[in-house]
Parts: sequence; structure tokens; C-alpha cells
Amino acid sequence: MKKMGKVARLASLLVLTLLFGLFPIGSGNNLNKVQAVTPLNNPRTVADSSMNAKQKVTWDCVWFGAYPQSEVTSGDIYNKLKNATGWDENNDIVIDGNKYRRLKGEDATYYNTKRVLNYYDWIEDYSTYHYFKYEAIKWRVLNVSNGGALLLADQALDSQRYNQNSEDITWEKSSIRSWLNAQDTINNQEGINYRKGNFLNEAFFLSEQAVILPRNIANKNNATYNTSGGNNTLDKIFLLAETQICGLDAKKYGFIMDHSIDDEARQSKCAEYAFAMGCYKFVETKYAENVNWWLRSPGGSSKAALKIDYDGRSRTGGSSIDSIEAIRPALYLKISSSNLYSYAGTVCSDGTINETPAPARVYQDNTSSGNTGNNSSSNNTTGNNNSNNTNNNKNNTTANTKPSNKTTASKKPTKRALLPVEKMTGSLKSVKSPAKSTLAITWKKLRKVTGYQVQFCAKSNFKKGTIERKFKQKVTKTKVRPLKSKKKYYVRMRPYTKSGSKTYYGKWSKVKSVKIK
Repeated sequence: MKKMGKVARLASLLVLTLLFGLFPIGSGNNLNKVQAVTPLNNPRTVADSSMNAKQKVTWDCVWFGAYPQSEVTSGDIYNKLKNATGWDENNDIVIDGNKYRRLKGEDATYYNTKRVLNYYDWIEDYSTYHYFKYEAIKWRVLNVSNGGALLLADQALDSQRYNQNSEDITWEKSSIRSWLNAQDTINNQEGINYRKGNFLNEAFFLSEQAVILPRNIANKNNATYNTSGGNNTLDKIFLLAETQICGLDAKKYGFIMDHSIDDEARQSKCAEYAFAMGCYKFVETKYAENVNWWLRSPGGSSKAALKIDYDGRSRTGGSSIDSIEAIRPALYLKISSSNLYSYAGTVCSDGTINETPAPARVYQDNTSSGNTGNNSSSNNTTGNNNSNNTNNNKNNTTANTKPSNKTTASKKPTKRALLPVEKMTGSLKSVKSPAKSTLAITWKKLRKVTGYQVQFCAKSNFKKGTIERKFKQKVTKTKVRPLKSKKKYYVRMRPYTKSGSKTYYGKWSKVKSVKIK
């Protein structure tokens, strides 16, 4: 009987060994089960007199989606990117399973012509591409309830205007809402089509988009000025509101309610791509690397929106909606879909980071669309997905492919047809100085354009110290002050059209100059 017992135990051990060999814990298909045992918690707040906010907050974080973030400046991959062909219409490409974006100053939301630390340095060359790698997005968990988690991007991911032009606007009809949610022309007051060139489709596969919960977004009036917040909206991606960041709901998310205090929990850094897109970065020691970031709530007027400043305060009047600020998207994630996100560790408002590495996110090399989520079977994140889904886009983007001997290989690529705006030339009507320290500019109104780009500079070559402004199509004049008296300024302008995330420009007008009174 003892011998039979030993045999039975040995047989049982053999079966268990085989089972563990066939189904290893933590392998690709089981990784989501391992991750699921790490519950997501609400923010933890403790009193701390050394902090400006008098409290220290720790948030759980998750990896979910991907977006251009760090810059590629050297190595073999940099040379591959410089020589690569097959970039798609969003200026994205996949090489060796990784996705990249190229960006030049002319295509950024804003580029500064002065070489200062506060702005990204284009080295006075705005037509040469710089390269950025798509990397996993880290999100802070602000609240967990009813099977969903409210997430806020850990750092700013992009830089955009709240609205393309300065006019009366609410969140509902703003261009930033349409850009975040891939909306059509009818959804924003400017009539811009964001079906291509948007945040939602560029950051998430379709399978990931399916677990972002649409939410009824309350758009309340400004708490100080009572400026209308407009209608409520149904959104997948949104910006936080005044009440969430410094109002009644702020405390449960880890923020203090007083908008006038330098709250470390509200301060934000930005990705290098966001910096290149045009946001202003502070360099003071205390607030080094911090940026301003948009909220969705209205400011002191319907032409202003609230933002969080570099120091963690929120000025109640806000900023003009055509200002350029950093973007920290927010969303509600269905937390039962744990195969589509992974635990990222914790971050604390005192700067402490305990990070769990992001899983590999592999893209198929044959991709011709910046929206890798356009295919229904597009999620191929190694170790973080039960399916074997891959991208089905067909354009080969491998950088170092040897040219074929076939005749078709020597054919030149078909040139893109010029848009109407690219055939137009700007026309300045007058450049005057009607009063002390004042510059007055008037230009010709053009049809079928989004607006006008106006530049003025103390140098005729516009290479250093150039100041730029953009105006909507109906505007044909502007005044600038104060400028330095007795100084000569040169002015030029050109029309532009916005299509998705891309801007197309016409030709510069003839340069006019005037000496300031």
C-alpha cells in the first residue's frame, strides 16, 4: 500500500509538472491574469507640511495606448529614419516593429525663432524633420468606481490651441474637442475635419478604443465669472474641468480645492514631442521643466478657457482660446479589460516615481496609416493581449530595402496635387505706425482658406526674433503694441488651410516695412 501511495504521489507530481510546463505562469496569454491581481486604487493623501499644498499624494498608474514622446537623435535608427520612404499622411512610419513620427517646425502648432530654453530648439531650421518614437502612455488613476477608472495622462502629450481662432466658443464646439475625439466638420465651429490626424486614432488601437467608456461630460459655468460652459457632451477623450481640478471634486482626485495655491499635484511636465509641438517650458529652478496645460472649462469670457499654470495654480480668468498650451488628455477606462492595459507602478506629488516597465508594443512593419487602429484586428501588444491581432496596412516602410531591378522600382512616386491654398499668394494692403509704439497691418481677404499667418520682425530675413500671429479667414487687420519706437519692422503674411492635424500654407506676400513712431 505504501509503495502504491508513493507511485500515486509521483504520478500527481508528474501531472503538475507537465501542466506548469504547458501553461507557464506569466507567459503571454496568461499575463493579463497576473496583472489583474494588482488592483487599481484611488489616490492616497497624507499631510505633509513641507509641500506647498500641505499634502502629499500618491497615484496608481497604468500603461494604455501609445503616442510620440521621446526624440530620436542618433544611432542606426536615426539614420534609418532619415533615409526612410513610405511615411504616411500623418508623417508616421513603422520600422523594425516600432512606430515613429517625423515633425518639422513648419508643421508644429507653434515654433519660436529665437534660440531660448523655454521653447524647443529647431536650430533655426524649420523645414528639416526631427523624429519621435511612439511610446506607451502612462496614466494616473484619479478615481475607481463602477467598473471604470478615471485616468489623466501623467505628462502632457501634445501642444494645441483650445480653438483654432479667437471667437465665442464652448467645449462642445471647440476644435480641441474634435481633435481629441476624431470628429467631423460638423462638430466644431471652425468646420475642420479631424477624422484623420487626431489623438484618439493615433494613440489607441480599435480594440483599445472599445474599452474607453463614453461619458456624459458636464460643462459647468466658470465658478468666478459665471461664463457659460455650454451644453453637456458625450465624449471618450476630454480635458479635466474646473470642478475636478480645483473645485468640489478635486479632493478625491488628489488635488486641493484652492485654485490660488501652488499645488504640486497639479503641476505637469511634458513629453519631448509636446515640447516640439510648441508649448512653453519654464526653466526657473523651482518649477524647472513645468508647462501650462488646458482645462475644458470656460475662462473669464467666452473667448477664454481655463488652464493649470506651471506652478500648479489656476487663474480664474484663463487664457485666450487661440493660445497654445500643453494637452493632458483624460478618459474613463473599463478596468475589467485588463488584457489591454498594464500596471505601471506609482507616482507621488513629491516627485517620487516607482515604475513598473511597460510591456512591448509591436507594430507590423507594413503600415501606411498613422491610425494603426483603423483595422478591426489591430492590437498586437506583446504580452498584453490574448489575441494574435496584427495590423493589416500594406505599405512597406522598411528603410534599407535594396532596390529591385524591375522597371516599376525606378518609377518616381506620384506627386501630391497642390491644394488651392498652396497656389495662393498673400497680399498685404498696408503696414503703418498710426501711433506711438504701434504697428497696424491690413491684408487682403481670401476665400476658401482657414486663416492667415502674419509675421513681423526687426530683421528683413525673418531669421531671428520673428513674432507670429494667426487669424481666422474673416479677419483682415490687426494692431500690435507695444513695439520699440524708432525701430524698423518688416511684415509678411500668407494664407493657410487646416486639414486634420496638418496645415497647408500659401505663398508669402511681398514684404512691407515701417518705422515705428
